[in-house]
Amino acid sequence: MPLRCTRLHDSTAPAPATHELHLVYAERVKSRLAAVCTDGTAVAILLPRGTVMRDGTLLAADDGAVVHVVAAAQAVTRISAPTPLMLLRAVYHLANRHVPACLAAEQVLIEPDPVLERLLQSLGARIEHLQIPFDPEPGAYHGGHSHGDPVHADPAATVGEQLSIEAHRERLAALAAESGAGHK
Repeated sequence: MPLRCTRLHDSTAPAPATHELHLVYAERVKSRLAAVCTDGTAVAILLPRGTVMRDGTLLAADDGAVVHVVAAAQAVTRISAPTPLMLLRAVYHLANRHVPACLAAEQVLIEPDPVLERLLQSLGARIEHLQIPFDPEPGAYHGGHSHGDPVHADPAATVGEQLSIEAHRERLAALAAESGAGHK
């Protein structure tokens, strides 16, 4: 019978991992997955939709076991450039296409994409193919973009979500002030 992991391990309750699970990025973004730990233990992952397992995530199994998720080596494209401005241009084009990316001062890692690679080379970027773990930036809107209730009601809201909600509040307040000033 496989371990059933239906939630993330409570990080406030320290517990040593009893199993280690190596997954590539495409597997770590799935909320439903059958996999096998390094010790041969089968695992059924049944997480809430939108959950992303980062490198180092701990999963809680129904029987009390703790599964440590490790980013497995996979095919990755390393993008670098001779100048910071050229690398910044490359990042701009990747961000414009919402490409998951792992950012560093002098390089960017993405999953291989021959079309993007040709575009980036045309911008002066250098392309190199590697086999390493890939753990991209979580992004501003992990699991969806929402403009609902105040962020304080959702401690899991990201900085991007918080900024988006605040920007919408400020815009609505400005519109209300403008329409109120016109009625005096």
